[in-house]
Amino acid sequence: MYDYSNYGQNNLGLGETENLISQYTGAAIALIVVLGLIALAIAIVVIIAKCKLFTKAGEKWWAALIPLWDNWVETRITGLRWYWFLIVTGVAVLTAFLPDKFEYIGVWGALLVSFNYNYNLARKFGKGNGFAFLNTILPVIGVPILAFGASQYNKDAAVKKDGIFEVNW
Repeated sequence: MYDYSNYGQNNLGLGETENLISQYTGAAIALIVVLGLIALAIAIVVIIAKCKLFTKAGEKWWAALIPLWDNWVETRITGLRWYWFLIVTGVAVLTAFLPDKFEYIGVWGALLVSFNYNYNLARKFGKGNGFAFLNTILPVIGVPILAFGASQYNKDAAVKKDGIFEVNW
């Protein structure tokens, strides 16, 4: 007579369901580790590219590593007026702390302010509106192109002091 008490169990005493769950859990952990390593590699490339971009613009490379200070230096690099630093910082704070029903306002504001920065940055490196859009939507691609590409920073390039906005104070 066959003993059915161990039916559906492996050598560890786990049932088929538990065995499948442990296999999928291991696969999920492996996937998370691989994706985490890819994200870390991309972050390192972007940080190095931003340091190189600052160097191309005649700034200290380490300024790209200091939060808020890098925004101040980017404001100078792009040729925007000083108060754009306050606008960028304010939009970042609002985006982080807006209640759920207003979060899209913060996201669209951040995209608009980011495009304004990238509009002038593209001009300073001899690029057009398409590149400004690319750098706004996919800075992971745009920043390394500017940093490691052949384009040179032109401090005297004609840019608007308020970017895409016409503000007459």
